[in-house]
Amino acid sequence: MACALYLHLSFAVSAEEDFLLLSIDRNLIGVTDALRGPVTNRDEALRLVIGYHHLLTADVQRDANSLHEQMLNLIPDFELAYTAADSAEITHVMSEIDLRLATISEIHAAHFNREVLELLTDAYMLILPTFGDK
Repeated sequence: MACALYLHLSFAVSAEEDFLLLSIDRNLIGVTDALRGPVTNRDEALRLVIGYHHLLTADVQRDANSLHEQMLNLIPDFELAYTAADSAEITHVMSEIDLRLATISEIHAAHFNREVLELLTDAYMLILPTFGDK
């Protein structure tokens, strides 16, 4: 039997103005209205990832944010290697990014429901470099 806890922020004016602040489904954090898609650019994607990371416990948040920052710091190295057509360096940097993304994905899977996981995956597709973005 699935159990869900929903927190609502209500205004005194009317019930129509209630909105979902946070949902928790079987210990997994669900989508919040304030952090709902669609995410169409890198800035929105960064805001969404950071927003969901703020919902994590302090220790988990620190780990996720550290890995996230490490990935962001690797992007200039990727861009330099891509511009120089240095396939060995591209492979090395992408491997470093992939390691961090895999760990972040594990953190996300342990704390967020499927809908949030999809939002975060889409966000990282906008944040991280891909071949041909130049």
